[in-house]
Amino acid sequence: MTRALCLALLLCTAPMAAAQRNELWSNPRLAERGASPGEQQLVLRQDMSACHGSAFERTRGVEDEQKRRALGIALFNECMAQKGWSSRQPLAPDRAPKARRATST
Repeated sequence: MTRALCLALLLCTAPMAAAQRNELWSNPRLAERGASPGEQQLVLRQDMSACHGSAFERTRGVEDEQKRRALGIALFNECMAQKGWSSRQPLAPDRAPKARRATST
């Protein structure tokens, strides 16, 4: 029974997780405190897990898929902000370098 519940939770939160996957998160309070990058990563994962669970529980009763997804993302971002995390979209990848022009020598 618990396996089925965990699987259902995973499947329902996957769209929300995909929405945040490409964002870069930072927490100035952890940086000021002098937390190592590994410790920050651990705290980020714990906070993301808690926020995903909270957003899932709060959107459970919404029937419309689009509304549920939009509300879930908004609730997730609000929860992360309350925990001190801010996000930004990653920079666009650099374009491929141009081919070298032939030079006359």
